[in-house]
Amino acid sequence: MRFVLNIFLKGLVFTLPLVITFGLIYWLFFKAESLLKVPLQWVLPEGAYLPGMGVASAVVLVFLAGILAQAYVTKHVLRWFGELVGHTPLIKTVYNTVRDFMELVAGDKDRSMQGVVVVTLDNDLRLMGFVTNDNLTIAQHQGLVAVYLPMSYQVGGYTLLVPPERCEYLDIPVKTAMQQVLTAHISKYSAAYAK
Repeated sequence: MRFVLNIFLKGLVFTLPLVITFGLIYWLFFKAESLLKVPLQWVLPEGAYLPGMGVASAVVLVFLAGILAQAYVTKHVLRWFGELVGHTPLIKTVYNTVRDFMELVAGDKDRSMQGVVVVTLDNDLRLMGFVTNDNLTIAQHQGLVAVYLPMSYQVGGYTLLVPPERCEYLDIPVKTAMQQVLTAHISKYSAAYAK
């Protein structure tokens, strides 16, 4: 019985990430198609709409939004609108969290993580984290390093404020280290080989 259970669990380990990944992609495509189908049918001549045009339109709209976000004039308008939404009760919690996460993943490199470090705590305990600010002042404490410690398999984490001498910078790309930390270093490939 244990042998059968082990085979089943190995099958889950193989199939579940694929199902979740492709299910999420399908859901995003389906939502984009259903949201943009009606406006496209209004604009296009009758019978000209083809399945998939909603997804293609969503990609084009996101690309155009990226161009607008970089333009000098619209950058300030979008920043003002973002601040307005970011201060609206109820909406601000979701908006600010999503915005911060997207900036972390795809944002400006100067504002995102500045490196990978190992922080040494008492009793020689070590934690891998990501530097988000290497010269932080809080109250009378100056020159602190802000190190973000994500929790494995979760969307949460902690930010440590530590003196620089407690941080050892590692020569690992942030993306590789993040993958290792978020999967609790279970990956078969070590960070050293994933460069």
